[in-house]
Amino acid sequence: MQTVVESVLSPGSKHVEPPERVVIIGANTGGPQALAQLLPQFPAGFPDTIIVIQQMRPGFTRVLVDQLGSLCQLPAYEPSDGQGLQKSTVLIVPSGTSFTLSEAIGSPTLGYEIRLDDVRNDTERYPNRVNEAMISAAAVFSDRAVGVLLTGLGGDGTEGMRAISAAGGLTIAQDAASSIVHDMALRAIDAGVVADVLPLWSIADRIRIAATGEVNANAA
Repeated sequence: MQTVVESVLSPGSKHVEPPERVVIIGANTGGPQALAQLLPQFPAGFPDTIIVIQQMRPGFTRVLVDQLGSLCQLPAYEPSDGQGLQKSTVLIVPSGTSFTLSEAIGSPTLGYEIRLDDVRNDTERYPNRVNEAMISAAAVFSDRAVGVLLTGLGGDGTEGMRAISAAGGLTIAQDAASSIVHDMALRAIDAGVVADVLPLWSIADRIRIAATGEVNANAA
């Protein structure tokens, strides 16, 4: 499946269907386990694009893509620089790169264009990869952006959640009880930029309701 998706979504592809909304998920310590529980809850054809920034060593996001691809109902893959943003997909941002979005001016077939920069040697940008992605999403999608912070260490994501909240978008943080490390999420909560604090198993339902207005019939 991954090869087909990458072929369809190559830069300049005429098959790109831009999403109405975008979901940015930031995670660190314990993130792969949390993502393996969260992402399979989204059904095939879910209309948003889900973008994941998982802090891990370079090269390891390819392993994460393989793991999540076997679990998810949505296709999961690592995006490429210059690619159009495709609805109903899960993008795992490659380790060591920053992810930003822009409107694809002069290319109506793309809608929104992905930009990836290598920031492994950038001491300012590298620890702010979640912030950059969320701030970019807020600028492009405004109140149609959703920010999610999962388990993890560090303060990356707080300013991004602030930008999404200020733009009128939805901000969600994983609660302490379901987190392995409740630091990233807690910092954003303490900063007052989180609308909903939820257990891991309730986050997908909240996002789905925001996107479609439908309640998951399988929810407990």
